[in-house]
Amino acid sequence: MNRKIKAHILTLPRWFAAPFFGAALLLGVSLAGDFNSNAWIALTAGLLIMAGGHSFNSYLDYAWTGLDKGEPVDRSAEKDYTGGQSIIAQGVVSEREVLFNAIGWYVLALIPVIYLAINSTALILPLALAGMAITFWYSKSKFNYTHELCLGIGVGPISVLLGMLAVNPDANLLEGLVASAPFAIILSFAGLAFDEWPDAEANLKKGVKSLAYKVWEYGISLEWYLTSWILFLLIYQVLMINVGILNPMSAIAFLTYPFLIGTMVMLKSDFRKFGGLFVVFAAMYPLLLLLGQVMG
Repeated sequence: MNRKIKAHILTLPRWFAAPFFGAALLLGVSLAGDFNSNAWIALTAGLLIMAGGHSFNSYLDYAWTGLDKGEPVDRSAEKDYTGGQSIIAQGVVSEREVLFNAIGWYVLALIPVIYLAINSTALILPLALAGMAITFWYSKSKFNYTHELCLGIGVGPISVLLGMLAVNPDANLLEGLVASAPFAIILSFAGLAFDEWPDAEANLKKGVKSLAYKVWEYGISLEWYLTSWILFLLIYQVLMINVGILNPMSAIAFLTYPFLIGTMVMLKSDFRKFGGLFVVFAAMYPLLLLLGQVMG
């Protein structure tokens, strides 16, 4: 495949994150109603918003915050599971091309969003627009200690509520907010420290401020930090099962924990190899949680 075409279709949207955003949205569906046609239309909308947000992030981190500018040692590191950090700097695509790519995903997302706003509830539209706008907050959040909160809101509450409202305009949104926390924890509060680890040395020179970067700056063990969040996640999910928000079978997601711990133990031996495996097992967690919730 032509490198530029691949960049537009595969690299910029960062589809690796689809299991997190998609599972969160479908969890909202399972909490509020049935898996009808609106559920799959909402999933399409949510993934298109995710794609546009990721593409905008590549543009903003280069043109606005400058985190992806400069020589390789002075910019965000290239990662196997994303690949979007150096795509402009390497000349694969231009700033203008990335901007239009991002706008294109958002325009496509508006088609299912408007359909759902008409056929379910008008609340879908402002919620979806908030999901689109959050990428601009995300780019600046790295400089003001709201980094984890920003992404957590996007992958957690916004995604879950979008799924709920798509199938049930009268859904219990408070229940959705509570149930959305595991997705925010695994991808944002834990995941960002892992994701930003290779970027930290270069980005700290440009003034970034967030816990994800401070883990590296203050010499905190990445493995200890990630394990702490994963332990909290386990306890939180057990609580959600006990109060009846999540079904007992959602506990099959716990099967990922031994593999997450194992890959973290091995991170220091080969960060790239075992980091990639960590991402795979982390992505399996929301998928198994969703599967267990649907199974009952």
